[in-house]
Amino acid sequence: MLLIDKYKPVSTSEIFGQDKAIAELKKHIISKKPVIILGKSGTGKTSSVYALANEMNYEIVESNSSNIRNKDGIINFLGSASLQQSLFYNGKLILIDEVDGIAGNADRGGVSAITEIIKKSPFPVILTCNDNQSKNFSSLKKLCKIINFEPPSYNVLFEFLKDISTKENLGIKEDLLKSLAIKSNGDARAALLDLEFFRYGDFSDTSFLLRDTTHELSNVLRVLFKSKNVRAISEVFDSLQEDLDEINLWVDENCPKEYSGEDLASCFDSLSKADVFNGRIIKRQYYRFLVYRRIFMSLGVGLAKKEKKIGQVDYSRSSRILKMWIWNNKNLRKKSISEKIGKVIHASNKKTFKEFIFYKHLLNDKSFINELELNEDEIEWINKN
Repeated sequence: MLLIDKYKPVSTSEIFGQDKAIAELKKHIISKKPVIILGKSGTGKTSSVYALANEMNYEIVESNSSNIRNKDGIINFLGSASLQQSLFYNGKLILIDEVDGIAGNADRGGVSAITEIIKKSPFPVILTCNDNQSKNFSSLKKLCKIINFEPPSYNVLFEFLKDISTKENLGIKEDLLKSLAIKSNGDARAALLDLEFFRYGDFSDTSFLLRDTTHELSNVLRVLFKSKNVRAISEVFDSLQEDLDEINLWVDENCPKEYSGEDLASCFDSLSKADVFNGRIIKRQYYRFLVYRRIFMSLGVGLAKKEKKIGQVDYSRSSRILKMWIWNNKNLRKKSISEKIGKVIHASNKKTFKEFIFYKHLLNDKSFINELELNEDEIEWINKN
């Protein structure tokens, strides 16, 4: 079991540095008022909700941006649950985690669906959010009380890590624990993830303890590629805030750095199966397939190796998306002109773009250009090319 799960708080007394925020949250739960918990990753937002629910004997109905991505998904997942009484608990909490991920996902009616649930639900609705700057998010802020979870101080994190290190008999020196606490930048989850490598990794070089998203993903990949512990591999993505699409880019890019031969073939076979399930999720909205995608990306990839590769590898994000973006921008004018040509000559956009060189001579005809109604940027591109 990962330290993140082993030391997951079961009561509010186990959550450090958020006493005032938790007291305010409890008050709003009792009064059944909707709340947005705002704070950076690792400050205890979701853990506090679960700890309070445990103390108050409340049932939690939870969803997040990875399994509800549009209006229909939200209504199907939360609609009936937000109206039905709990059979075995004193009450019910509707928890929508990482709501900024939903608001930032081209919306697709997600925010409006959440707004309707908040208005109709007889139970308190709690949203967690890392960043509330999205314009799509403004309608929710008008309905909810915002409670800020501030990052814990360096001293609080140091004492926390020291206590766990003692309980786990890790024998880590205080100077290193202080370094972990400082570089975690107030992210308790990240600090625990760093501490994890003293259980599953053999890293004497502490230069890898730089706190940012890249570092956090790199640490997770080290467990995935270096560890042979089945439990650790199966839970390796649990601590990350990134969605599986982003994680997949990292795994896909770095497999060849760690694996070769049959191990590499087995790794990519698992990734391809994960991609098949992702396609079914997108096409058919079968979000229950997320668990299979996750299994192939974690256990499938992590157990593909016969033996771990010795030595430290520098991981990086796939550059494929960036290359596609550069290519698309480079050909943006060409694509827009091709589309206009296609409309005039009654051909598909794909055909006119592919055979652009054959239509290019038509662009010397001013009457044809006028018929296309090209803008200044497109005309400038034609003159340059």
